[in-house]
Amino acid sequence: MYPDPEKGMAMAEDIEKLRQENEKLSHELQDLRILNENTIDHSTQLENTLIEQNTRLDLLKDKMKKYLSPQLYKALVGGTTNAEIIHKRKKLTIFFSDIVNFSSITDSIESELLSDVLNQYLNRMAEIATKWGGTIDKFIGDGMMVFFGDPEFVDDVTHAQNCARMALEMLSELGVLRARWRSMGMFQTLRVRMGINTGYCTVGNFGSNNRMEYTIVGGQVNIASRLETLADPDSIYISQAVYALIQDVAECEFVDNITVKGIHYPIEVYRLVGMKGEHPLSTSVLQPRKNGFVLKELAWDSSSMGAREREEVRKALQSALKLLEDEKKEEGP
Repeated sequence: MYPDPEKGMAMAEDIEKLRQENEKLSHELQDLRILNENTIDHSTQLENTLIEQNTRLDLLKDKMKKYLSPQLYKALVGGTTNAEIIHKRKKLTIFFSDIVNFSSITDSIESELLSDVLNQYLNRMAEIATKWGGTIDKFIGDGMMVFFGDPEFVDDVTHAQNCARMALEMLSELGVLRARWRSMGMFQTLRVRMGINTGYCTVGNFGSNNRMEYTIVGGQVNIASRLETLADPDSIYISQAVYALIQDVAECEFVDNITVKGIHYPIEVYRLVGMKGEHPLSTSVLQPRKNGFVLKELAWDSSSMGAREREEVRKALQSALKLLEDEKKEEGP
């Protein structure tokens, strides 16, 4: 029986159609492979670019941290505040500190040593300010300006008490730094004045659209600065407004009534001595410990010491002697 020619031709046509479709599918598959490879390459490039951009962004953010207070940095990055010229009235606690006779000290030591000492001092003071929640406004040469109450607000009492604790810790830390500086060859004694005030200020961004500064202004700021200027070396002067907020937890001594330019009423000034509940023998010079005490470096200069400072040194030496005598009694004859 002979094969049907028509069926043979139809089968041949079907085979040809299948071959053509297979060839077409092969080309499409090849195109898909090329497209997939290009997509992968493009995706890898995008991923690498994204990683590079994120790395640059992290570096810029790390640099920005060094120029902004932690609170302001958090507010800007978190989107809770904008970089625009806005300000508001708010009750704040303001702190100023300054190294006594720093200008004259700079003429007597090498600039490299002075730079190391100043950077160590400002770095440690900034760490303490951040620990207590203070917003570091600026460094003014050897001085420092800090305020409490913005951009993060708790309550007036907490801000004032935290500022007081910050100032006392700064004064205490200064004794530790002096010992370190002496080992570095810095034999001049750096001493610090501090002033604290609480009151309504204008706080926000000031400047131009291209260059602005987050800071505070107002008469209450001037009062804090004036208190710092009047303070005895290694002492903390506070206003009556601060005293009213911290008197339940702090030991303070009345100093005097002062008149400040631009303020039409006298300001009651107090000296912050310490926090209540501390060791009864504790002073800014002597800090009792569990098995002894730390007597910080004393630089006696009666010509530059005020009456209260001389009294502080006298109390510290008497306290140290008492601790030693008590220990001797416990040891027995």
